[in-house]
Amino acid sequence: MRNEVVSRVVAEASPTDTGAFHGVVSLVLRDGVITREEKRLVIKLAGLLNLGDDVPKKIYDSILKGDDVISGRELDASERLGIYSDIFETAFLNASISEDEYLVVAYLRFFFAITDDEHEQIVTSLLDNLEEHVEKNVFHLVEKGFDQALEKVNGLFLKIRSILPESGR
Repeated sequence: MRNEVVSRVVAEASPTDTGAFHGVVSLVLRDGVITREEKRLVIKLAGLLNLGDDVPKKIYDSILKGDDVISGRELDASERLGIYSDIFETAFLNASISEDEYLVVAYLRFFFAITDDEHEQIVTSLLDNLEEHVEKNVFHLVEKGFDQALEKVNGLFLKIRSILPESGR
C-alpha cells in the first residue's frame, strides 16, 4: 500500500534537527513501508541529530497524521556537514542500498544546503578513508561502487533541486 504522505519540509534558512528527521522519515514512508536498511539509516540519523528518546516516535506519528513539523533545534553548518557525511557513508557501506536510501542522502544534501564544494570535500574525504581501510587490490572495486552511488545521489539531488521552487519552500 503506497503512503501518500509527502513531507512539506524542504530546505530552510536554518534547518532544524526535527525538520531533517521529519523529511527523511516522510521519504522512506512514501511506499508505506520502512525496510530494515531504511530503518537503520533513520535510527542512525536520529542518533546523529541527538534527538531525545521520544522525539522520533512523535515525529513519526505527526507524519502519519499529516501534522506540521515539531519545532526543533537549529543545526549549524558544521553539524549539517558532519551529519551529511556520516549518513552518506552509512548508506554507501550498506551492501544493498535502495533507491530510498539514495534519495535520503540527496534530500539531506538539499535540506542542509550542502554546496558543490562541500559535497566534493566530503566525497574526497570518504574515498580517502575507504582507500586507507581497504586492501589495495580491492579498492578499485569499492571505488567503482562508490562512483555509481555518487552518480545516483547527484542525479537525485539535481532532480530534487529542479522540482522545488528556488527558495526551497
